Amino acid sequence: MVKFLSVDYWKRVEEVANGDEEFSLKARGLTASFTFKVTDREDLPPVYVKFEDGMVVEVRELGEGESTDFTLEGPYEIWVKVNKGELDPGNAIMTRQLRFKGSMSEIMRYSKAFLRLFNLMQEVPVEY
Repeated sequence: MVKFLSVDYWKRVEEVANGDEEFSLKARGLTASFTFKVTDREDLPPVYVKFEDGMVVEVRELGEGESTDFTLEGPYEIWVKVNKGELDPGNAIMTRQLRFKGSMSEIMRYSKAFLRLFNLMQEVPVEY
């Protein structure tokens, strides 16, 4: 079991996503860098995730002053509700409980891939 939203957690998500045929089909063509950030927990640093043509190719702690193409951030409690299936990820983003930064029109082409990614995130056994 890994600590939810830690770098180790995101490395497990990488393994699950890269092994999932549905995700790789829906994410085909996606090449971008992301920051996933918990806004109210100092013990969980922002995580850098890089996608190349629908595959996760890099997961690490975000460097000081480093920027990415897109950011998804929010309070720990909201991330937990999404991961437990208590809150729909799309609704969390649309109601700004999870804040998205970057080109909305660009990312909308891959909305089905990210909904699949949120489902895959739930498959990783975690400690909350």
